[in-house]
Amino acid sequence: MDDLRDDKPLWGIGEVLNLAFPAAAGMISGTIMQFIDGWMVSRLIGHQAFSAQFVSAILSFVPTSLGMGVIVLVNTFVSQNLGANRLRRCGQYGWHGLYLAAAYGALLLPLAALAEPIFQALSRLVLWRGGRATPAGELALQAVYFRYLIIGTPIMLMSRALGQFFFGIHRPWVVVVVAMLSVGVNVGMNYVLITGYWIFPALGLKGAAIGTIIGWAAAFLMLLASFLGASHNRRFRTRRTWRPRVRLCADVVRVGWPAGVHFCLDILAWSVFNSVLVGHFGQIHKAASAAAVRYMHISFMPAIGIGIACTALVGRYVGAGRPELARRRTHAAVLIAVAYMGLCGLVFWAFRRPMLEVFATVRDGAGMSAAQRAAVHAEIVRLGATVLICAAVFQCFDAVGIVFSSALRGAGDTLWPMIVTFLLSWSMIVGGGMAFIKWAPQLGSIGPWLAASAYVMLLGPVMAWRFESGPWRRIDLLGRKAAVPIPTPPAPAPPVP
Repeated sequence: MDDLRDDKPLWGIGEVLNLAFPAAAGMISGTIMQFIDGWMVSRLIGHQAFSAQFVSAILSFVPTSLGMGVIVLVNTFVSQNLGANRLRRCGQYGWHGLYLAAAYGALLLPLAALAEPIFQALSRLVLWRGGRATPAGELALQAVYFRYLIIGTPIMLMSRALGQFFFGIHRPWVVVVVAMLSVGVNVGMNYVLITGYWIFPALGLKGAAIGTIIGWAAAFLMLLASFLGASHNRRFRTRRTWRPRVRLCADVVRVGWPAGVHFCLDILAWSVFNSVLVGHFGQIHKAASAAAVRYMHISFMPAIGIGIACTALVGRYVGAGRPELARRRTHAAVLIAVAYMGLCGLVFWAFRRPMLEVFATVRDGAGMSAAQRAAVHAEIVRLGATVLICAAVFQCFDAVGIVFSSALRGAGDTLWPMIVTFLLSWSMIVGGGMAFIKWAPQLGSIGPWLAASAYVMLLGPVMAWRFESGPWRRIDLLGRKAAVPIPTPPAPAPPVP
């Protein structure tokens, strides 16, 4: 193919940037939506609702992440078929990603009815570990926000499935434009529903959750319209390839389930980390961590966008039978991600205190004096700033892990990363965090953050080693090796008389 060029002198940085920039922009748009959500909640409702929103959003993402990790493989199959010039098959995998997303999202809906028991059980777990009780008001807020996010999960997953199709066909700007428009919808609905406007009542944190769902729905409808549009239908037959085929769903699930489990176990470990280990030290520590993590999202979400671009490029070059180019593009993506996240780390270090001031508003607690509010505000800033120092240290390691994991996914290597991530995350994030609580409680929530930082700093080099060792080169998702006919030996020549 003429466009699969080898720009060896620049290591393909230009090609990677051409795809990674819009992919990163699409991810940062979603991050901005979350950032503004958190800012509006903290300013308009208070730090109790802010920490409740953060904890319940992570917990709702735990079951969602299992399906999302599988759906990400739509990118792999679409990009590999694009490289092999099987364009109709690209459209088919786009549709089957939608089917899987809708089915899995529907399976999660009963969790909405279990919101209160789930958060009550978590609160008891914190008390059992000797931590501070979660206030009843915060538990109620956590359950409300969790319930609405679960209800909106099918829409969100279908939107993500279509996004992976567009990344796979190397048209990420579609996702970027849709993401920016949906951010506008979400912010507008937040303003209307959180504080009340015109005929709409003030719904508080419930309004923020409903605004998020409306933003997801707007994104899905816009992506679906583009997916079925004339240009994509001409090239990928998207209006004709909708018929369900069990084998195509099975392909995505067969390769994608380790990626889904990988993603889910990692998110579950971080959820336990925030709700139980950080929550062990009380609401102020949770609010400080929630504020710091909002800024970490601005760093690692664009890096995930770079990883998505890397997945698409690796998949395309593997599909085209050019694994060495896939390796070079991965190296280029690593350089870009390390440069971006390294810069973010410097910003975290230099501006950590003023950054934390943005989220440190204290409005809760009518019985608090002005001095008490000021003390809580100062403690949130102090703790959050220390967490940002930890984040500044591990930024470059995180970039390496994100991109190499994405490259392995693009080649279909998903089982080994799942096993390693499970072992490291649960032994270091959860086990290490519990060890700090037991043997160094004077560090407070910073102890668990030190354990989590060590995990990130180890995972990156481990994923780099896996990719460079090269087992992914032997994976054949398109079945071409099996399709190659075995040559028959030539018939023996007749004897010479």
